Amino acid sequence: MNCLLTVLIAFTGSFLFYTCNIPAGAMVGSLIFSAVFQITTGIGYFPRWIRIGVQAVAGGFIGQRMNKSDLKGLKRTIKPSLQLFLGIVFFSFLTGITINMVSEVDIATALLSSVPGGMSDIAMISLDVGANPTQSTALQLVRYFIAILLLPQLAARICGKAKQKEDTTIPVKEKSLPEKPPDAYTSKNVIITLLIAAISGGIGQLVGFPAGAILFSMFAVAAFHIKTGKAYLPKSLRLLAQACAGAVIGTGVSMEDVSQLHTLLLPVLLVALNCVVMHYVLAFFIYKTNSLDLPTSLFASIPAGLSDMALISLELGGDASTVMLLQLVRYVCVMAFMPTMIQLFAGIYPFV
Repeated sequence: MNCLLTVLIAFTGSFLFYTCNIPAGAMVGSLIFSAVFQITTGIGYFPRWIRIGVQAVAGGFIGQRMNKSDLKGLKRTIKPSLQLFLGIVFFSFLTGITINMVSEVDIATALLSSVPGGMSDIAMISLDVGANPTQSTALQLVRYFIAILLLPQLAARICGKAKQKEDTTIPVKEKSLPEKPPDAYTSKNVIITLLIAAISGGIGQLVGFPAGAILFSMFAVAAFHIKTGKAYLPKSLRLLAQACAGAVIGTGVSMEDVSQLHTLLLPVLLVALNCVVMHYVLAFFIYKTNSLDLPTSLFASIPAGLSDMALISLELGGDASTVMLLQLVRYVCVMAFMPTMIQLFAGIYPFV
């Protein structure tokens, strides 16, 4: 019953925000409505395993848009990936040290709270690096909400203004989707594509590779599409995946997380500032120094969930495959290297 009630509330919010033409409204509306329901009642429930299905579907949508030229262009992501990771290290440590200096938050917690990783992942590794799990989760909650609710909306507006400016100066030819044969848009192809995405996504999850569900699904569907040109998933399924993703995130927010925020006012402000500044500095630096377009640079630099950003970029613009790969590099590097770096740094800080 709790699950059905949560679904009803989350999907109501998703429908309202989507019909109001809010950028990424299907996900944002579901997230806000389910989070408010969970915080006020504590009975919100949405199965976490659905997240795997959402990632597999997101990978399928990206895969059906890929062609041979996209695969050849993946080498373009090496340089921006390195820039993105080094930028994250710089801003995370700068913010973490500042939080420690102006508040009573210990250095390990301050550093971990500034890292753009998943809330659940950060909570799991907080004890390993000697951080306070409650404080780090509360601060990560603020960072994640800004990344998922605010930054995509601002990115969409920036891209919209940039496109208007281009339209009034030099005519720009719209990038068309890969052509599909006339018989591609059939129920049979939808079922086949879904099966490929589900099976490969499940294998990726079982292997234990970071973001394995979305990565395996993307390449499996891409291989099918490149060979046959018949990979197809309808837009309605993408909206459903966005609504489910929002519900999963929203029901993961607890009253305990929210209650911690008033005791961490200054760290909260610094984490929020870091999230916004880091995003725009890295996005425009990557845009100016690489052959990536502005929407791709903006969405690739948003420090939020990989599948969430992949789904949003499919709707709001940018090269979704490049966005996903850059987001994957960010996630892998953050989870592979940042915990050790934080633990070593906290052991010698403040160097006296």
